[in-house]
Amino acid sequence: MNRVHATALVSLTAALLSACNMGGSPAPSSTVGTGSQTVAGALSNSVGGKLVAASSFTVQTATGKSLSGVTDASGKFTLKLDPGVYSIEFKKAGYAASRIEGIRVVAGTNDPLNAIQQNAFATTLPVGVPTVKAQYLTGETLNDFSTDAANATSFNASAGVPTEITVTSSSPQNSPGNIYVGVGGVPGSGYFGTRVINTPDPKFTTATVKALLVNDPKGSDSLRGVRGPTTLYVVAYDTNFNRLERRIPIVITDDQPNTNALTAFATTKVLAVTLAQKVGFFSPVRPTGAPTELSTLWVDVNWTYPKGTTALPLGHRLWTSDDGITFRVLKTVEGKATVARDGSGSLEAGKTVYYKLEAFNSTQSTFSAVMSTTPLNSFTLSDFTPAEASTGVARKPTLGWKVSSTVGHHRKFYVMVNDYPQQNAACFWGQGLCGGGFQDNMFIDDGSMPALKQTGTAYSVAFNANGTALLPALESRHAYTFDVSAAAFSETEDAVSIAHDYYDIFYTFDTCNFGGPVCEGQVVNFSTGDQE
Repeated sequence: MNRVHATALVSLTAALLSACNMGGSPAPSSTVGTGSQTVAGALSNSVGGKLVAASSFTVQTATGKSLSGVTDASGKFTLKLDPGVYSIEFKKAGYAASRIEGIRVVAGTNDPLNAIQQNAFATTLPVGVPTVKAQYLTGETLNDFSTDAANATSFNASAGVPTEITVTSSSPQNSPGNIYVGVGGVPGSGYFGTRVINTPDPKFTTATVKALLVNDPKGSDSLRGVRGPTTLYVVAYDTNFNRLERRIPIVITDDQPNTNALTAFATTKVLAVTLAQKVGFFSPVRPTGAPTELSTLWVDVNWTYPKGTTALPLGHRLWTSDDGITFRVLKTVEGKATVARDGSGSLEAGKTVYYKLEAFNSTQSTFSAVMSTTPLNSFTLSDFTPAEASTGVARKPTLGWKVSSTVGHHRKFYVMVNDYPQQNAACFWGQGLCGGGFQDNMFIDDGSMPALKQTGTAYSVAFNANGTALLPALESRHAYTFDVSAAAFSETEDAVSIAHDYYDIFYTFDTCNFGGPVCEGQVVNFSTGDQE
């Protein structure tokens, strides 16, 4: 056989094996279905990091037909389905099971499907979603919700939505854990509705809790001004983090209208936040779309009204868009709120996202201007000078560090040398630890501060470069700590990427895990010699 024929035969054989998938069925795809409507999906974990890749999923129709697929390398998937009601379940080795029921696909544009699948608490515990029985109360009488959107159960806003939820674990080895009930917003980030803290008890596989969603601007406002057709979300976890989410159509009747005159926003601000560590959000779905496995990403939208404004709107809607033209409602928050968080799986470093804010009462709405931000990649610090446990360090040392990459338009570093080991004059250079503000030792690499030296990804600054230290030189044969907080910013500072921020210099954290460079910083301990 000559070389040409041999090559042709090898190519033909490879093509046949590829087409037949080695004689088996075709490899599963991240796109399933052939229906007329498209639903984009993202599968996240619960503690930052990238989306969950290579998780097998099964979509079921109301008639029992099923479609199977697997999330792609970036943890995303696409459903092509005809209008109707569906469920989807995710399974992956080392992870708990996760199932969403009551997904409604409509003709036209469908919202992205943000799903969550946590790592299993213990691989020795069973994997299987709990079952949920959700009912509403009329007095003391329990009633079943209608699952037909055309005949959805109606509730007066003044009375709220009184619910009773019974959760049963799939195995006696697991117990019901956290239970959430929310209305009128996608479970996309932060808390929504009511979180029922149910202490897991290994003696029980069933737990029953009650949750009342109300509209009380002076107190709990878990309805957040929602009116009209909406969705009730019930989310239940067991002790192995198996998860069941059920979506139930309901209607909120505006029986006590809010007609407060709407006031234009005084300020609106958008800020994309990227952290160089995983941060847990104990909510149905945490922020997703993080650029690396050891990072977390979300966007905050903040607003204010003119000073003295007392007549608040019924609620606020946060709208989002990928192109600045076609917007969809992301979530609804209460009238007294001043911030809304976007943690949806479509967020990506380098991809611009657009927002507009709507304030509404029972009859009117007013909108803000369109805002936008482009989230930044994460970065880390390393190669600190002096190094950890260094001895004989000069009394006027040069302090140095490296960044893993020069993220953003410019970077800010807050440098501190503390006399912390002796518990004496703690803030030797830099008053951050002592409550003195953070401007004294803030160095920016925008060319305005020649004291900050940069060579590629390496930075350094001489001790007491600005002359603000307690003494012009460190004490001889003395122990100190060196700490640098670091963040990168976009040109207009509507995006920040934080590598170290133990003192909340660049962002005030409302949630943080123990450990990690952002939440606890990285302190270098060293001791001096006699030389300057």
